[in-house]
Amino acid sequence: MPLSFDDLLDQKEFWALLFVLGWLLLNWPLLSLASGHTVAGVPAVLIYITAVWLAIILMLYLFDLRAQE
Repeated sequence: MPLSFDDLLDQKEFWALLFVLGWLLLNWPLLSLASGHTVAGVPAVLIYITAVWLAIILMLYLFDLRAQE
């Protein structure tokens, strides 16, 4: 039986996985990979951190929506 998106958001293990992924994505070895590169004149590390930050905010927003129901 396939899980729906709502069923997936209800599982505590899913949220633990998202926490660990966020922790790993903001860990120093991955941040150092973008060091010294630029994209359209903007440092790549800044774009990377902003993208991860926005993804974490989206995940928290989805979690809050589920908690209000």
